[in-house]
Amino acid sequence: MKKLAALVLALMLVLSCAAFAEVDYANLKEFVIDPAEIPQEKLDTTLYLAVSIRGLENPYIATIKDGMDMFAEYLDSIGQKYETQVLDSGGDSAKEVQNMENFAAKADGNAIAYADPNENTIALSLAEAMAESGGYVGTAWNKEDDVSPMDLDNWVIHTSPDNTVGGYNTAKALFEAIGGEGEVFCIEGMLTNAASIGRVAGFNKALEEYPNITVAVDDTANWDTTEALTLVETNLTKYPDVKGIWCANDNMATGALQALDAVGKKGEVKVVGFDANTDIVQAIADGDATATISSNGYLQGGYTLAICYAVWTGLLDVEKIPENYRIFATPSLLITSENVEEYMSAAPVYDFSHIYFCKDDD
Repeated sequence: MKKLAALVLALMLVLSCAAFAEVDYANLKEFVIDPAEIPQEKLDTTLYLAVSIRGLENPYIATIKDGMDMFAEYLDSIGQKYETQVLDSGGDSAKEVQNMENFAAKADGNAIAYADPNENTIALSLAEAMAESGGYVGTAWNKEDDVSPMDLDNWVIHTSPDNTVGGYNTAKALFEAIGGEGEVFCIEGMLTNAASIGRVAGFNKALEEYPNITVAVDDTANWDTTEALTLVETNLTKYPDVKGIWCANDNMATGALQALDAVGKKGEVKVVGFDANTDIVQAIADGDATATISSNGYLQGGYTLAICYAVWTGLLDVEKIPENYRIFATPSLLITSENVEEYMSAAPVYDFSHIYFCKDDD
């Protein structure tokens, strides 16, 4: 009996290796999860899913959690046991790392997570926290330039929409809306945050194309609505002729609109943001805001987990995934008055078996 058991185990290992060999790692865009290839042992194991975020009060971040829930519905459809969890750091970087450590330890290797590092400096720490227990994590938006998923097998992917392109496109929309001339405010996010840095770079790139635009104020509101409200209120008295306000995210755009509304200038002074928060999208529809960018949190959260799931199940060998499928851009969309009604009427529907649908090839 022992010889037979050993023979069966050896055969299972051969079949597992053969499954890896059949994957075309040079063309992972065509890879599809086949539930019939997932070992029953994996399906019967409780898999712990998490999203590590800064708080569900931000509508964009809330869609990341929704993306996890959408992916969980896919797991239901294929018979995978799982539990979900939200790891809310409240914007505290040390807490975010501790949350990940606790989550990974509890799961004992049976864990996958999406993480939005609060700061560039903790991306590797989050991946290392997961690696200690053998789970898998995918990050988005923020990491230091000198680290990447290629440094650690448990750090499966790092993605982000192209922030520079997004910042450029919203700035262009703003500058065109004010006729290509006049004073504007530039409201940045956290100064150590890669998303803000990239978006501001895009703003400055667009600024070079509009010599008659003057930046009257360039300051940070740290992604926060109240800080942005105060910043705009203070500077409206100094620069009453401002024509436009560029914001690095929609939370701050909301604060800018509140400040403008208080002085009767909402809709008159043009405002753009980033993230497609529901209130800003509605403001665009109402004519009170000019543009925002949809980074598609549903897609980011859901597909990050789907890719990590393919690795956890053994359908993909993370060491064989090429770099351009571990670090890549996800698609984004500029929302203006021209397409806002279409955007508001379209509910996302995804097939999470096509795990690299989220990869932007543009």
